Amino acid sequence: MRELVLASASPRRQQLLEQIGISYRVRPSRVDETVTSSIPSHVVEELSARKCADVLEKEPEETIVLGADTVVAYEGQILGKPKDKEEAFRMLQMLQGRTHQVFTGVTLMEKKAGKTLRETFHVCTDVTFYPVNDQEIEEYIATGEPMDKAGAYGIQGRFAAYVREIHGDYNNVVGLPAAEVYHRLKTFGKDGALTGWRIRPAREEDLKAIAEIEARCFPEAEAAGYEDFRQRYRTCRDSFFVAETEDGKLAGFCNGCCADTDHLADELYHDASLHRPDGPYQMIFGLDVSPEYQKQGIGEALMRHMVESARERGKKAVVLTCKEHMIPFYQKIGYRYIEVSDSVHGGAVWHKMMYVF
Repeated sequence: MRELVLASASPRRQQLLEQIGISYRVRPSRVDETVTSSIPSHVVEELSARKCADVLEKEPEETIVLGADTVVAYEGQILGKPKDKEEAFRMLQMLQGRTHQVFTGVTLMEKKAGKTLRETFHVCTDVTFYPVNDQEIEEYIATGEPMDKAGAYGIQGRFAAYVREIHGDYNNVVGLPAAEVYHRLKTFGKDGALTGWRIRPAREEDLKAIAEIEARCFPEAEAAGYEDFRQRYRTCRDSFFVAETEDGKLAGFCNGCCADTDHLADELYHDASLHRPDGPYQMIFGLDVSPEYQKQGIGEALMRHMVESARERGKKAVVLTCKEHMIPFYQKIGYRYIEVSDSVHGGAVWHKMMYVF
């Protein structure tokens, strides 16, 4: 059985691995944690990969190394570990009575048969605090608990008294999305996992296969048809990407349009002329992965590609609606839950979510 090495000295991450029955040994990384990106998801993924690579080069083949990094973010501002009590006070004063996000990036790496296998992902959790007055903040800081924690608080410690609400993975806030790690480890580097695929812009000759995938993924009342996709491709091809396997088969796709407001109206699905190329909001019509290619990271990769494309084109946010069971999937990528949508598309109940830059 392959050995797992945790590239972190964090006692909280160690406790979470022990809690879910994973054996490991610790080899903390010693890397420079300076990053140029200010995007929380990018920062945690980059640092987790950097920590992982640092330890991997010291380990023998067929040893899996796990690296992780956690940050707190409020309105796009990253809050790491406080440098002193004054900074801890400012952080907690900023977060009290408000909702913020906790991002944890995780990387798995292994040297095998002369190659390096790698899988990197991140999970995002929304956390809302009750109002906290200055005296309560000072008393909490006096315990010393905030000083080694991102955002200057530990959700598993005394500050739990001020946590009003959580949307997403609780353990992610502690420091490691344990369940996600467990399931990723089960398939990491195993034979049968699809590794040879790429994401590229859609082409007109893809549209027939795209319509077939849509018909397999959605009920007839919700599925778009070939003509819908043809119109979308011709008017908003900047928002149309596919995942293609090594042998040229389409494994999935993601498509949408742009709009002037963040309201994803049902009319947008069927009238491509409503697309506004310069609109500040990237709308998502659908994310589809063929059943035989699901649970291999393709959907997440497609969605991240769409998010990055929207960011590069200067959009304010990416907007989508999804069914209730898909909410955790999008939260893991970095979307925030907004509200139940007024959409009646296909007669289903839809939930509005946004990825704000």
